Amino acid sequence: MSTTGVYHGSCHCGSIKYQIRLTFPPSLTDKDPAAKTIRIYKCNCSTCQKMGYFHLRPINASDDFILTSPSTIEELGDYRCFDRKVGWYFCKTCGVRTFGLGGEWEQVELDVEKWAGKEDGEGQAQKVWKTKPMDIKKVVDGKEVTKSAHYVSVNAVTLEAGQEGADLRKWHEQGWIFYVDSKNHKEAMRFGEPHEGGMY
Repeated sequence: MSTTGVYHGSCHCGSIKYQIRLTFPPSLTDKDPAAKTIRIYKCNCSTCQKMGYFHLRPINASDDFILTSPSTIEELGDYRCFDRKVGWYFCKTCGVRTFGLGGEWEQVELDVEKWAGKEDGEGQAQKVWKTKPMDIKKVVDGKEVTKSAHYVSVNAVTLEAGQEGADLRKWHEQGWIFYVDSKNHKEAMRFGEPHEGGMY
């Protein structure tokens, strides 16, 4: 039986705070990137390896992730590498990498308690940051095409401890973590064992 809840995460010093809606358990059989399931995985690319990044992706990047602090995006550290389309955001104070975004930011007024599914909330709206898709231009067969892209992945180790369902040890014990070969692009995603150069 699946359960959906909103989970809180932050950097170590608390300057960055986010909330993410997750439905457990993830599907372990659907390998379609557009499948309606959360993704829990580790990647063997040089970026993720050097960061020690533990990917946790929501079902809907637009609707299932909000940034509640800081008040401006400029207060976040933003590291971009390779094609520079994904921002790997971190806290400028404590250095913790909290999430990655391939998309655009938009500030909205939102009743956060209602968004989190609390019926007895105070009904007060506050300014938060959400994400939306971005347009990427590519040349395919000599023609320029525009594709919409949207990617949000929080670093699972930045979830607050003690939240029901957010037990990273249990995820490992239940075999929910999969591994991707982004370094060599030779092997399919798999469970149980990292690819060459990857980490458990």
